Amino acid sequence: MAHHNEEQEHHEQYGVLLYYKYATIPDLDELFTFYDSNCNSLGLLGRVRLSSHGINVTVGGKLPSLEKHIAAVKSKSLFQGTDFKLASCHEPSNDKLAQECGFNSLSIRIVKELVTLCSRPLLKSPEISSAGRHLSADEFHSVLQNAGQLQGRGSPSSDTRLVLLDARNLYETRIGKFHSLNVETLNPEIRQYSDLASWIDNNSEQLRGNCVLMYCTGGIRCEMASAYIRAKGAGFENVFQLFGGIQRYLEQFPDGGFFKGKNFVFDHRVSVGSSDAIVLGTCLLCSSSFDDYSSRSRCTYCRMLVLICEICQACS
Repeated sequence: MAHHNEEQEHHEQYGVLLYYKYATIPDLDELFTFYDSNCNSLGLLGRVRLSSHGINVTVGGKLPSLEKHIAAVKSKSLFQGTDFKLASCHEPSNDKLAQECGFNSLSIRIVKELVTLCSRPLLKSPEISSAGRHLSADEFHSVLQNAGQLQGRGSPSSDTRLVLLDARNLYETRIGKFHSLNVETLNPEIRQYSDLASWIDNNSEQLRGNCVLMYCTGGIRCEMASAYIRAKGAGFENVFQLFGGIQRYLEQFPDGGFFKGKNFVFDHRVSVGSSDAIVLGTCLLCSSSFDDYSSRSRCTYCRMLVLICEICQACS
């Protein structure tokens, strides 16, 4: 009876699935048809982005439907080795929030780029095959623990300085980030990902000759950005990235490990925290501890998400 109840609970439970894969797509129209048919038949909502270079997907639905979707994608040889990040969570209850996060409909689009690294045309786009070496959550943690001595293939010498590079937007870093006493963290404080290439160009001396350890939410932004850094040539070879991003790290280290605060996510969950209840964010108006972006308050000038606590919202 207990087993039956568990099965029923699983069938009714909601979840969110994130994955991406860089691969050469021979037939975009065929792939579009597959996603349109599969996601609609399974009742999945969210965002699917397809390009000639790969896929980037964030969808929500009942857990069994998401598992069927994963099995269907896995059956395509193109996507072998894809890292599927599946998490159970509450169903979207706030219509406004679900709409802004794209979780009240299914949007499948063919795009030129999966993520836009630069708002201006680049003379030469970085080759994704040149991206920084992946480090598992355990390896990433070990590097920070050992203050920068990477073991194994592609390791820098012990005198190489280690720097952490956060590839996310400013509003994301305000509620959570990696922190290690012995490691300098570079926070570009960008408003959008397409500003990152300019920041790298203008701050390349902070990266040259160092061992750069990059991270983002789920990994896709580091792929292109790490390739962009490494394309700069001599002195920029030692670039590493956290495989699966902060999401995989928090799964491996539920107490947060070296990550403090909450991981901002681009779906109705808004953020995901560790068992450590530390609040890094502060209200923009009264500076009290606050890290909940659910109200979707934005700067009236630049439209970036800002933190405004409930009391200040009520007063405005």
